[in-house]
Amino acid sequence: MTGAEQIIYFHGLPGSGAETELFGREAAARCAGFHVAERANTHSAGSATEHFEQIAADIRRFFPSTPLRFIGFSLGAAAALRTAPFLGVQVQHIDLVSAAAPLDLGNYLGSMAGAPVFRIARASPLLFGLLGRGQGLMARLFPGHLYSALFAAAQGADAELARDPEFKARMARILRQGLGVGLPAYRREISLYTQDWQFELDRVMAPVSLIHGSDDNWSPVAMAVDLAERLPCCDSLQILEGRSHYSSLGEFFRTC
Repeated sequence: MTGAEQIIYFHGLPGSGAETELFGREAAARCAGFHVAERANTHSAGSATEHFEQIAADIRRFFPSTPLRFIGFSLGAAAALRTAPFLGVQVQHIDLVSAAAPLDLGNYLGSMAGAPVFRIARASPLLFGLLGRGQGLMARLFPGHLYSALFAAAQGADAELARDPEFKARMARILRQGLGVGLPAYRREISLYTQDWQFELDRVMAPVSLIHGSDDNWSPVAMAVDLAERLPCCDSLQILEGRSHYSSLGEFFRTC
């Protein structure tokens, strides 16, 4: 980060700003100046436009004229892309790590570990609401079991990372937060994500860099390839061989 810009971090879902602390002290120190975008307090927002415009307004309140650099991880990448147009040229660059592209941009669901959740969210808001409550209860009472379920299909470097007890303990805390106080934001943004929003990509004027693991089975690497082709200004697409979802984030934090 340069002295002339402010980094705004958009965490994954379920997730929290504590993702910056997942990979040890050195990586966390590099993220110390990040401002985490507030996405949990947009209760009055109804449509996607209202939701992401409100996030942009909250950012502008803190940084009315400071040049901004967005970093979005996983589903946070989608939020970063959808928020950026409301801040115009103030957003000077966007880094997307393990980015979740619009589902309608390609044929992705068959190779996504989270496909059942997205299918339920699309098919039935009621069932998705019940699922979210169940996930929240599990995160509060049995975080270890939820962690094991989420990482059961981990691939590439994520498989080794999932066995790290320190990573597991930190991730369990993130899940409790993301599916606890963060549950309304999780449900709202998953619902908005599963809508067709690919046309919104045309409004993203800031240059975008994509960092993606070759073995990612949460956000398939095809998502990054398709985003690179569709976005108006893609600076670079970096494929990290052998990395998956969270391991790509760790690599990014260690070098950003």
